[in-house]
Amino acid sequence: MLRYEAPLVYHLLRIVAPRHIRFEPEWEVVKAVCDASDDPSLRKPKFHRYLEEYRQHGVFCHRAKRLTPSRLAYYESVRRRKIAQFVARHREELTALTREVRAQGQKLRPMMDFVQEILKKRE
Repeated sequence: MLRYEAPLVYHLLRIVAPRHIRFEPEWEVVKAVCDASDDPSLRKPKFHRYLEEYRQHGVFCHRAKRLTPSRLAYYESVRRRKIAQFVARHREELTALTREVRAQGQKLRPMMDFVQEILKKRE
């Protein structure tokens, strides 16, 4: 759910969670990061149900759903819209961060590359 409905929260979890072969952060870490987010998807009863299942069972899907092409298209559109909204709200900070990273001679990470593409389209 986080990967598609709250992509920025998912990306932050990927950064803060310890590196393992399987991405399975502790549920307390997931809860803390999600509580700090202002994403409305994370206030829904559906999210709280999923978080409780995650606390009890870890990365396990009791009733798996196939990711059909139509579901994938829907979730990709949700993901892109939410990232675009985030970029619109934080345009100045992201632009400054991009300049700072490039000034230090570092390469942008894939997520920042994606954000940079959105910044260019909106200018």
